[in-house]
Amino acid sequence: MGMLNRKDGRAAVEARIRAALEGLRPLLPFDAPVIDLVEYQEEIGLAVLRVGGHCEDCNMSAAMLMEGIEAHLRMRVPEVREVRSAGTHP
Repeated sequence: MGMLNRKDGRAAVEARIRAALEGLRPLLPFDAPVIDLVEYQEEIGLAVLRVGGHCEDCNMSAAMLMEGIEAHLRMRVPEVREVRSAGTHP
């Protein structure tokens, strides 16, 4: 029973992370931005993301982008304590 509740809880947090990322997509200065949740590690509050898109005139560094995404996620989903990049989409 406890394992089922834990799995349901993680799934709910993952759904909230995905919803927060969907809301962020239109704000990004990229053509066809891609932000995917690769993994959520509930025990440490870690969200691993794959981020990509094309921005010819963008001066935003990858680190700055990840900082903004992390701040957004931590505000919208308090269970997220850290965000890491799994790499980028081509």
